[in-house]
Amino acid sequence: MKFKTMTALLLVAMAGSVSAQTIYLATGTGIDQGTPAVPPQQTLYSLDAASCTVSTIGAMGDSITAMDFDAAGNLFGIRATDFTPPYTLYSIDLITGAATPVIDLNDGAGGDAAGNFPDMAYDPVSGNWYAWTEDSDDLTQFDPGTGEVTVLGDAYGTSASAGSGTSVDSSGTIWTIPCSGCGDGIRAANGNGEDRGGVTPDALYTVDPTTGVASFVVQLTGEDVSSTINGMDFAADDTLWAIEGGFCFDTNCPTRLVTVDTTSGAITEVCPQAALPVGIDAMAVASIGPAAVAVPLMNHWMFLAIALLLGSLAAFQVWRRQA
Repeated sequence: MKFKTMTALLLVAMAGSVSAQTIYLATGTGIDQGTPAVPPQQTLYSLDAASCTVSTIGAMGDSITAMDFDAAGNLFGIRATDFTPPYTLYSIDLITGAATPVIDLNDGAGGDAAGNFPDMAYDPVSGNWYAWTEDSDDLTQFDPGTGEVTVLGDAYGTSASAGSGTSVDSSGTIWTIPCSGCGDGIRAANGNGEDRGGVTPDALYTVDPTTGVASFVVQLTGEDVSSTINGMDFAADDTLWAIEGGFCFDTNCPTRLVTVDTTSGAITEVCPQAALPVGIDAMAVASIGPAAVAVPLMNHWMFLAIALLLGSLAAFQVWRRQA
């Protein structure tokens, strides 16, 4: 086979080695007044965002309502209950789905931390962990070593919110989307992202980690009717992925995968409700940022092998011409 033909074939193989975005999903509790203090265990899934293919990983052993990866690629989650502590921090096995207790979150004074915690976020710049608390509807910072949770400030003042998607981008900016009407009891039928008459619209906000104050960025558009953001997470390229779910107080709420444009506020569907399991409440995007430890994948090794082979072929051609 001629050198040019071999090179072309190798380049085609190399072009086909691009990997898709993997997103991990967990079913939640559908918290309402009838939810037990100890909810049934839920399931961990993986989702190929390119094909919308969902794979079941396994039972987690508890109900998880918030998840995120640390810089080393370890997945963590927080236990969900009907406002009944303890709120346990778990490490989650990506192979089996099993959730292993790390520590119970606390207030630093001998008491339990006040929750629930609808979403959590790792900051790839500072290494800090954050979680939203529905107790006071504010951003908190927690120490995974001691379990101590600190409320950073009054996020919305007198404006009430509740279940909030929370994530940190590659620059260390904290983003959140509040649930309009969840905290103030006003939930109109016009859907997520529009002002329902509640005091806190469903919109994108950034949160100051020093003061805890949330600042309005942009209103959301392209929302689903009667839905809210169950969880969200930035990818390494700062694409904001989110799970948009029904506001139905049930474990069987339909959900869909969307992206959220942080400049325009536009919500774009990626995977429809029919593609996802019902009741998805937590999500985490693999390879969250530049500080993450890269695990060598097959396409990385393939790329290296192709580069070495091309170099060897080129050297062989030079040797033949000189011989």
